[in-house]
Amino acid sequence: MLEVVLALVVLGLLATLGLPFVRPQSGTAALRAQAQQIAALLRAERNAAIASGTAATVLVDQKGGSIRSGQSSGVIVLPKAVSLRLSPANAAGIRFDPDGQSSGGQVLLQSGRETVEIEVSAPTALVRIKEAADARR
Repeated sequence: MLEVVLALVVLGLLATLGLPFVRPQSGTAALRAQAQQIAALLRAERNAAIASGTAATVLVDQKGGSIRSGQSSGVIVLPKAVSLRLSPANAAGIRFDPDGQSSGGQVLLQSGRETVEIEVSAPTALVRIKEAADARR
């Protein structure tokens, strides 16, 4: 059963990472697609932590513009035009515990005037994408 769950997580992650290459996007749609990729990676890492019974961390390289899974080989490299910020600023990533909790945090993507925020709840490890209007509040 565990193998099936992990296989589905990996397939979902691969599908999510490959979708943006199907057709080129620009502006808000491209930024939202990148946010979806990051959210999928965060969810996969959360699920892997719960399934394996060990903590897992998604590492965020703000200067290099990349996000790396700690348990799988998943890496998302953002275009140079997209800035990446992690809050809290002193964190290196977001940790997921096997009990379903996380360190929490926000990943902020910005390209020009467009902004998308991916929020991870600390007590529940819920990953959600905030709309641009919600992220500005």
